[in-house]
Amino acid sequence: MPKLYYASPRDLPLIEPHPGVKGRIVHGQHATMIVYDYAPKTIVETHKHDVEQFGVVVKGSLAMVIAGEQRILMPGDSFRVPAGTAHGARVFEEATQVVDVFAPPRTDLPKTATDGAAKRP
Repeated sequence: MPKLYYASPRDLPLIEPHPGVKGRIVHGQHATMIVYDYAPKTIVETHKHDVEQFGVVVKGSLAMVIAGEQRILMPGDSFRVPAGTAHGARVFEEATQVVDVFAPPRTDLPKTATDGAAKRP
């Protein structure tokens, strides 16, 4: 895997895993980080991953359901979704940003930009 020490969002692969959701990916040897931007009133249907997921809300707010338990999350709140656990979310009235970390790395996503991304002036 190429070295990537620093990157601007524009240097990273963009994914749109659900309507109203855009994410920028950084892969490491032991984890994948995605910065997700959610449009207001976005609904992320219940789904599962084969890897563990951790997240922290950076701005905005959302209702998250993990294994049938719902919580309202605000900036600074964090969560953990064990591998194979059903989860989903509903964003409220304002755009919301969440940083998620998946371990081990997600192999179903585009690869991170090459180390040329870190050399941009």
